[in-house]
Amino acid sequence: MITPLLVLLLLSLTADGLPAPRGRIEGVVVDGTRGNEMLVNAEVVLRAGPGNALVPIATTKTDVYGKFAFEGLSLDPTITYLPGADRDGVHYPGDRTRLDLKNRFAYVTIVAFAAVKTPSPLVAERHDIDISVQQDLMEVTETLLVKNPSRRTYVGERGDDKMQVTLRLSIPPDFDRVTFDREFYGRRFGIDDHHPVTDIPWPPGRRELRFAYRVALRNGAGVFRRTLELPCGDIHVRVHGENPEQLACNMPSERDTHSDEALFTWRGKPLPVGHTIELRVGRSPFPWIQFARWASLAAVGALAISSIAVVRYRDWQSTAKHKLSDSNISRNPTSRRAA
Repeated sequence: MITPLLVLLLLSLTADGLPAPRGRIEGVVVDGTRGNEMLVNAEVVLRAGPGNALVPIATTKTDVYGKFAFEGLSLDPTITYLPGADRDGVHYPGDRTRLDLKNRFAYVTIVAFAAVKTPSPLVAERHDIDISVQQDLMEVTETLLVKNPSRRTYVGERGDDKMQVTLRLSIPPDFDRVTFDREFYGRRFGIDDHHPVTDIPWPPGRRELRFAYRVALRNGAGVFRRTLELPCGDIHVRVHGENPEQLACNMPSERDTHSDEALFTWRGKPLPVGHTIELRVGRSPFPWIQFARWASLAAVGALAISSIAVVRYRDWQSTAKHKLSDSNISRNPTSRRAA
């Protein structure tokens, strides 16, 4: 199918009125899930435009050998071409290329993968959490190296009346102003039940995800809890800012005595999904209440024990006096009859 933009490109003429030389982009689409076998009848889309402003200008399908071709293309060196294949609702772009009078032809190989909805094959190859502690808040920056070790693209399952979620970031629900370092992620993440979620497909390989947010503190103290959404065996929590020595974490510490920051790490068997990293910052304003509660309970208990002891002591004294009196009576019969 030819679009109006392609028509304009085809109608461009040279200065002498003769048709301008044309370019050609051809290539092959292979199945990355099945050892790069040729994909037959796969849809291929060609995008083009100046710079990064690319729009679809033509579509075609691969033949019985997995090959495709786009012909009659402008040789304007300012135009960028990007062919890509669609498979199972996922678009797989090839390499960007430009054509000119010296390079009128380009060959592109596009790798497409089969899709999987469940279970999720995703793991976190590395998880870095950088926390800057200020007076009334923590500024948190996280970097996740997400890996899909399988040979299929993870697309997730669609729930009832919900988006097709592939990743849910289990950051503290009271977060504020989450931002992503790449605009692509910022556009593709939404909020569901106080957590950032996305429907981004995850093809085989690695992809770095970096984002930042803020969490409030109360009187310079609080608890940061981060639940893992992906299994990970290489986790680093780095804390710096005010009073870094007033910290406690449920991960091993690697505190550097020559640094003003604290480092907590986990290296080894991957921690499972749902494991919670807990970091206590500063001296919490609440422990004295808990201490007072326990102290009051202890005081009540001590009072009850002392009361029981006093009562028992008095009973013992009374019993002892009666026994002593009975003993004197038995020893003095005369006094007993007089009585």
